[in-house]
Parts: sequence; C-alpha cells; structure tokens
Amino acid sequence: MADQKKKARSLVVTLIVLIGLGFGILMAAQAAALRSIAMKDSQASNVESYNAWVTALDNFLETTVEGYFKDLSVYTGADIVKTGDVAQVGAWLQSHSELRASEFDYIMVAGPDGLAYTDLGKQTDIRDRDYFQAIVKHGQERFVDDPVLSKTTGDRVIHITTALKDRNGKIFAMVAGVINVNVLVEPIKNLQVQEGVWAFILDSAGTIIYHPMSEPGSSFIDAIDEAHQDLVPVTRRMISGERDYAWITGWTGSKQDLMVYSGIKGTPWSLAFCIPGNLVNALGNKIANVTIMFSIGVLLVVLLLGGIMLVIALKPLSVVRNAITGISSGNADLTQRIQVRNNNEIGQVVYGFNAFVEKLQTIISDVKSSKGDLGSAGEQLALTAQDTASAITQIIANIESFGQQIDNQKKSVDQTAGAVDEISANINSLNGLIENQSSGVTQASAAVEQMIGNINSVTSSIEKMNRAFGELQAHSKEGFDKLAAVKEQVHVMEEQSATLKDANAAIANIAKQTNLLAMNAAIEAAHAGTAGKGFAVVADEIRKLSETSAAESNKIGSQLQQLMGSISNMVTTSVDASTTFENVANELADTDQLVVQVRTAMEEQNSGSKQIVDALKMMNDGTAAVKSSSFEMQQGNKTILAEVQQLQDVTISMKQSMDEMEVGARRINETGAVLTEVADRVKDSIDKIGNQIDEFKV
Repeated sequence: MADQKKKARSLVVTLIVLIGLGFGILMAAQAAALRSIAMKDSQASNVESYNAWVTALDNFLETTVEGYFKDLSVYTGADIVKTGDVAQVGAWLQSHSELRASEFDYIMVAGPDGLAYTDLGKQTDIRDRDYFQAIVKHGQERFVDDPVLSKTTGDRVIHITTALKDRNGKIFAMVAGVINVNVLVEPIKNLQVQEGVWAFILDSAGTIIYHPMSEPGSSFIDAIDEAHQDLVPVTRRMISGERDYAWITGWTGSKQDLMVYSGIKGTPWSLAFCIPGNLVNALGNKIANVTIMFSIGVLLVVLLLGGIMLVIALKPLSVVRNAITGISSGNADLTQRIQVRNNNEIGQVVYGFNAFVEKLQTIISDVKSSKGDLGSAGEQLALTAQDTASAITQIIANIESFGQQIDNQKKSVDQTAGAVDEISANINSLNGLIENQSSGVTQASAAVEQMIGNINSVTSSIEKMNRAFGELQAHSKEGFDKLAAVKEQVHVMEEQSATLKDANAAIANIAKQTNLLAMNAAIEAAHAGTAGKGFAVVADEIRKLSETSAAESNKIGSQLQQLMGSISNMVTTSVDASTTFENVANELADTDQLVVQVRTAMEEQNSGSKQIVDALKMMNDGTAAVKSSSFEMQQGNKTILAEVQQLQDVTISMKQSMDEMEVGARRINETGAVLTEVADRVKDSIDKIGNQIDEFKV
C-alpha cells in the first residue's frame, strides 16, 4: 500500500514536471524569438539613425571645404593674377595678408618650378607635394590633399588648392590655403551623439586623420593590431568611397561594435561612426529580459494551478484502488462491485471496471461448467496420440523396404544410361569425322571455284593489258611524231634567235654612235657659249637616251643568250626523248608477245580447274548422303538417351520422394512422441486449471 501511494504521488509530480517543461520550452522559444526580432529591429534602427548622422556630417564637411574654396576666390579673381607672373603674385600675396580667412594658417602660390611664395614671407620647394602635381602638372582645377607636415610651420595641415589662370585662360600657377588639421576635426571632437559613440576620419590611404582611440598618422591597413584585423577590409571599402555598415571587433569591451561609414564628397577622405554593440542591442536585451521574467512568472502560476487541479482530479482514483485491492484479496470474489459516486472521466473508468468484472464472472462460470468436458477430452487426446505413434512406426518400416527396392532399380538405370552414353559418344565422334570431311570438301570446292574466278579475272586483266599495250604503242608512235614536229619548231626558234642576236648587236652599235654624237654636240655647244645652251640640253638628252638604249640592248643580249641556251638544251632533250620513245615501242612489242603466251596458258588452266570442280561436286554429294545417315542415327540415339535420362530422373525423383517421406514419417513419429507428452501435460494442466477455477466465487 505504501508503494502504491508513492506511485500515485509520483504520477502527480510527473504530470506537473511535464507541464512545467512544456510551458518552459514554449516560453523559452517565445523569448528567443522576441529577442531575435528586437535585436534585428534595434540594429536596423541604429544603422538607419547613424546613416543619417553620417550624411549630416558628410554634408557639413563638404560645405566646409566648399567654403574654403570660396575663401580662395579673392586670390583667383585678383587682377595681379592676370599678369601670369608668379613672383609678382607672391609679392602681392605677402603685401595683402589681411585678405586671408581666419581658418587658414597661411596662403601660398607656386608656379611650374615648384617654388612656393607664402603670405608669411617664406619660400619653400613643393615639387614633391600631391597638390602641386595635381594642379600644375596634371591641370586639375581644384584639389584637396591628405594631411601632411607643413614645410613652413611643421604642423599637420591640409591644402585647399585651386588653379590660377592668366588672361588666356591657361593654368600657370596654383594657390593654396593651408588649414591645420585640428581646425578641421574640432567640430567632430565636440560632436555629442550618444555616450560611448564616437566618429573618426581617415585619409585616402586609410591613415587616421582623427580617431579618439588611436594616434593620428597610424594606418588602419598596415599598422592595425591582430585583434582588429577585421577592420582592414572595411577600411578598404571606406577609402574607395562606399557607404555601408559593418560589424567589427569591439574597442570598448563589447564583443562587437557597429560601424557606419561613408566617403566625404569633394575630398579623398572618409568618415565613420563607431557604436558599441551593447548600445545597439540594448533594446533587444531589455525586451529579452522582460520576456524571460514574465515567462518565469507565468510558469510558476501554471505549475501551481496545475498541481492543485491534478490533486483534485486524481483523488477519486483512491476509491478505485481500494476496490481493486479488495477484489484481489481473499478467495477471488468476483461478486464484488465498486460504488460509483461521480459521473466524470474517473466515474466512467469505474463503470468500465464493474462491466469488466461482471464479464469476467460470466466467463469463469462457463469455464467451471466446462471443466469436466475438458478433462475427458484430455484423456481421449492421450489415447489418440498413443495409437498414432504405433501407426507411424509401421509406415516407417514400409517406407524403408520400398526405398531399398528403388535403390536397386536406380543402379540398373544408371548402368543402362552409361551404355547409352558410350554409344552416343561413338556416334558423335563419327558425326564429327563426317562433318570434317564435308567441311574439307566444301572448302576445296570453294578454293577451286575461287581459283577459277581468279584465272578468269587474270585472263580478263591480260586481255585489258593487251588492248592497253596496243593503245600505248599507238600513243607512243603519236608522241614520237609530235616530238619530231617540236624538234623542227625548236630549230626554227634557234634560227630566229640568231637573227634577233644580230639585230641587238646592230642596236648596240647605233647606241654607241649616238652617244659619241651626243658628246660631240655637247662639246660644240660648249664652244658656242650662251647661244649653245639649248643645243647642250638636247645633246644631253640624246646622250641619256643612248645610254638607256645601250643598257636595254645589253639586257636584251643577255636574255637572248639565255634563250639560246634554253633552246639548245631543248634540242638535246628532244633527241633523248626520241631515243627513249623508240626503246619504249620495242619493249612494248616484246611485252605484248609475253601477254599472248600467258593468256593461252591461263585458258588451259581454266579447263583443268573445271574438271577438278566436277570431281569435287561428286565427292560432296557422297559426303552429304553419309552425313544425312549419320544425322538420322544421331537423332535416334538422342531419343534413346532422352528416354533413359527421363527414366533416370524419375528414379531419382522417386528416391528423393521416398527419402522425404521417410524424413517426414520420422518427424511425424517424433511429433507423435511429443504429442503424447503434450497430451499428458495438457491433462495435468486441465487438472491444475480446474483446481484454480474452483477458487473463484461466482
């Protein structure tokens, strides 16, 4: 009873724990979801807010720089600038230092030589400065540089630089207003956004112009410590002019800080706001904490109410427990019933229990009435099992005798099958020999037929060769005749070339005489003085014409000489070709005689081959008849072998069936023994069940 009470209390505790775990998990999931949503909203709100701050500060710095350029207009519009004289402008600058705006430390002007004149009366060389290269060398209209150390004051300064143009609009110099970096960053230092939030500015190389946590002049790309290496890619995006935000390793104890950054329009610089992560996530953390506290309170209330409700709901079960204990004690009195007081779920359980006990009472009553019949059936089962065991023993003896007879029959069938197999092997061997002979005759016949075909093909080829040799002899004779005609034409060309050679020699002689005549005319023109100048010109032209004619005559002579050499070679070649054609004609005649002899021999060979084919056909017909008889013997042998094999298979099948019947009979015998044992156990069990059923009160 104490254990049962302990289990009842454990059920209440288990239900309360499960309810608490379920509500706890739901509340934890709700708190996590609310915290995540609050974190995202808080981060988005901060990014939007500080983007607005970045835009405002960007506009402020852009306006400030634009104001500095306007302050330089008093210099760019001065009349002295139109002279284009840098030295005069420098002297004027020094004498008008009162024009300088209060934000500038000093004003300076410099020309192409890089010598700068300041309104402080100093001169410096600025050829290595970026602003000088941008304006004077590259022709930019205006330029804002990164902070550098001033060669005049030694302070970190920036230069607001613009071009100076002469009357023709050509850039001849530059003027720059020099501003101390502290003047530029002072408004950013005094900027109050939120406690723990600060702004900083970087130049075009990622070097610090102003940062409250780092020294000016250090680089966020090359000189950053290991803890803040994630700032390097963000810095590269900053100095490229991007506007965005990023999460970086915290500077003030937060795990991460939010950084909102942008390039500053009109300058090569960039600025950023750095907001500690605990400030960005403050709203989300606050909502998460409130949600967790509220969830804990709700969980405690649910557990308290659930515990009270479970205790009240499970109290009626104690009545059921007592009733069941009463039924299980004593002599198994099935006449007891539980009194139902409530009509709730527990009352329905009690109704069900009473119905179950009533049905069990009916079943036990029927079993008690059937106890005698069951005992008689058990005794009859034991007698039947004994008779079955005797019959099975007789069946096993008969099966063993029949199995011995089948073994003897199987041996006889095996001997018959061996003899038939040997006959089949001999027939197969004979059939193989006949097949080989038939194949050999067929191959020989095919080879002879192929040889006849080859002889016919060779004969046809020889006839074609004979016709081809005739045509070749005709063509050879025709070529020989044409070669003779060519030889005659070559002799004609040789005679004409000799005539051309004589004509060319006459032209060369005329050119020499013309040249001599032109020389004499030039001499006479020289004797005539001024009156002979026109004649001298004509004489000179005649001389040039004669020289040209002589040169061309020489070329023609050279080409004629080459042509005659070629014609001589052609004559020699024609003679050789004629000799060759004669030799070819003689050899073709000899070859034609040989072809005629070969054709006669091939015709005789063709006649002999046909006789061999006729003999092979007769041999093939005889082989086919033998093969047909062998095939019929083989088919008959296969039929006998199949019948013997079928008889052998039937014998083996009967033997296997007998073996299986024997095994089955033995198993049945074993089962009969077991059945007898089971029948005895059933009888004992029936007696035992009868004694137990008698204990029930129905």
